[in-house]
Amino acid sequence: MEIMGLEGDYFKDRGGKLTDADEGRYAVTHEASDMNRFVVPNLRNIELTGPYFHDGSVKTLDEAVRKMARYQTPDQNISDQDVADIVAFLKTLTGRYDGKLLTNSNPAAK
Repeated sequence: MEIMGLEGDYFKDRGGKLTDADEGRYAVTHEASDMNRFVVPNLRNIELTGPYFHDGSVKTLDEAVRKMARYQTPDQNISDQDVADIVAFLKTLTGRYDGKLLTNSNPAAK
């Protein structure tokens, strides 16, 4: 589990009212150190699992990569080429079933 917003205040920038879901692990443990701490998802099939983030506020993989760079890394200004490269890599993690590439229109590749 990792804190959302290591390098910036995601919740302030997102705007809107905070919800119980925004508390993250804190909602279960009530430990201050768990506030805004969320499960880090497996990246397998990530291109098929949008919308992204705990609140579903990020609709595209490109936007998710940009926001993760902004809020989780010291180098917050990621280039368009870096975003494209990371997204291209993430798409290589999409699986196959019975030899067919999984897609949102054929999640079971039937």
